[in-house]
Amino acid sequence: MRPSKGLFAGAFLVAKTAAQNDKPGPLVIPGSQYFEGNDGPWSTFDIRVGTPEQFIRVLPSTASPHTLVPLTELACSREAFGTKPPHCAVSRGNLFDPNKSSTWQDIGQYGINHDGVGLGAHLGYDVGVQFGLEKLGLGLNGPEFDDQTVGMIAAPEPFYLGIFGLSNQPMNFTSLANTSSPSFLTTLKDQKKIPSLSYSYTAGAKYRLKQVYGQLVFSGYDTSRFRENSVSFSLAEDITRDLVVVVQSISYSGSNSATLLNEPIEMFIDSTDPNIWLPEEACEAFEEAFGLQLDEESGLYLVNDTHRNRLLDSDAQVSFRLSDVRSGGDTVTIVLPYAAFDLTAEVPLVANTSHYFPLRRANSSSQYTLGRTFLQEAYLSVDYERKTFNLSSCIWNQGAQETIIPITSPDDPNADLDPSSNSSSGSSNLSTGAIAGIVVGAVLGVGLIAGGIALCFLRKRRKWIGSTYTAKEPEPDESVLKGPVFNSPSFRHASESTMQNGSSSVPFSAADVSGARSTPTTMGYSHSGSGPSPGMVTGVSPNETGTSGGTVELDGDGTAVKPNTELDGREVQKPLPAVAENPSGVFELPGVKAGADSGSKAMEPQQEQHRAPSTVGSLPSADEGRDRTPSPLTSTVGPNWRPGRVSMMEPVSPDTPVGRPSERPF
Repeated sequence: MRPSKGLFAGAFLVAKTAAQNDKPGPLVIPGSQYFEGNDGPWSTFDIRVGTPEQFIRVLPSTASPHTLVPLTELACSREAFGTKPPHCAVSRGNLFDPNKSSTWQDIGQYGINHDGVGLGAHLGYDVGVQFGLEKLGLGLNGPEFDDQTVGMIAAPEPFYLGIFGLSNQPMNFTSLANTSSPSFLTTLKDQKKIPSLSYSYTAGAKYRLKQVYGQLVFSGYDTSRFRENSVSFSLAEDITRDLVVVVQSISYSGSNSATLLNEPIEMFIDSTDPNIWLPEEACEAFEEAFGLQLDEESGLYLVNDTHRNRLLDSDAQVSFRLSDVRSGGDTVTIVLPYAAFDLTAEVPLVANTSHYFPLRRANSSSQYTLGRTFLQEAYLSVDYERKTFNLSSCIWNQGAQETIIPITSPDDPNADLDPSSNSSSGSSNLSTGAIAGIVVGAVLGVGLIAGGIALCFLRKRRKWIGSTYTAKEPEPDESVLKGPVFNSPSFRHASESTMQNGSSSVPFSAADVSGARSTPTTMGYSHSGSGPSPGMVTGVSPNETGTSGGTVELDGDGTAVKPNTELDGREVQKPLPAVAENPSGVFELPGVKAGADSGSKAMEPQQEQHRAPSTVGSLPSADEGRDRTPSPLTSTVGPNWRPGRVSMMEPVSPDTPVGRPSERPF
């Protein structure tokens, strides 16, 4: 019994290990180790765009399905800024030049939303984008894929840095025969780089410890970064506004305490925007608690240095109590210290660098948003396949080691093999059916291996026995040795020749007799036009089978019947099929002769035309001068930009575009 138990235990371990090694695991993307942005500072992430690769630093967007990058030349031009800031290209995370990429495929100019639908539509975002398909890689050396949707932006508002889309929704361009491009997240799973359509993200916090960078994990989460809770949120039906939570209350504590939100409201989590958008009553409560004043020119709550230092010393903090229901139910509380609200605004948001509080007044309930500021202290995990997400409070432990737990797909037949795939606590057991299937399969595999070994052994044994007892050629009968055939002159001549060549084999056997009775007919075919034509019969000359050939009749004389003869001895005169002359010997498959010139010309229309990368909508060179029509991609620029302002170019969403791809945006 002990060997049987050991066999089953070993088979189970092998099967479990093989199943775990074959499937993809979580993909961890660390931050770029830069804190930047004109409304931050924010922890950015590296991406690689184009061929050859151009490295750009961007911010993750939980609402976008595509990637946006600043466009070289225009993104730091006078059209965009008026007065260009110092080190503009670096401050925008580096710029992308499509003219230097051999894989850029231009699609056309579009807006990011239309009629209240699309990226940032609920916040009034309005900007023109030049879209295309391009090779896109994640991180400094992470996965990269062709034909990903990439948009080029020039205006510094509302996107100063580029963004990397985390949504699983595809990009649709209905003006191009309803063509669509899958999101990067979907491509990761389709290419088996990750096991599920899920991700985890936290924005990082420069004010914590010795600067804590953001973290992005596909198909997994890092338990060292958050405090676990039992609250689970369901994705909303609106795919453009799916990460919705119920904020049951917002409270302030510091020099005193106050309730900042009395009635529960539903808020959308969107890392694309830095601000927290609340009803007017809640904003007024924030103003009173923190002593804030709205700057009419910039539209920001600017904070002077004196008041800022006082707030930092007060240890003030704001607590958000979240749930999936409006009252009761499980809740999780995310606490933000004042340092999380202590951000810096730069041009073109303000004329001079200033500290500001990231709070915005919402015009309607559709604008209630928890932006990137909130995700400095919250850890977000989204599982699109199970239609759920989780929010947890971040924890800050200096030197903590990453503990990555995978999120498997519910459709994965091996999901149960992962001990931590179905719960955040990291505990799960194999089902009885899974154990039985693994053990049976492993035992069958061991049996097949044992059978193969036994078969190889038997074959070697038979080969050894065969070499030991080798069958020998029987000695000729005495009557044969004294017969007329063996003693004929021709046979003796053949035997003597054989002996002179050093052969010791018997010069006469049954095979020789059978070969003499039937001479095969050979069919020849020439590929070059020389030699026998197709269907030509190649006969055997009389000299090959006559008395000198070594093949004799029983009376010792040579063979009297020649091949290719009638019974009366006359040779067969069979006419051969006529073959047309072909000096060149080259024919097309349909039978048409291919000449040296006509053949090459006939092939020209069928040859694949290698096209250079599309440059429709590409940039003008710097040598073309600055006197050109302002680009519509910079039309939203200006210090007086406000969310909701109507653009002159009337951009449309990629979901419902009306722009023509042939239009040049420059």
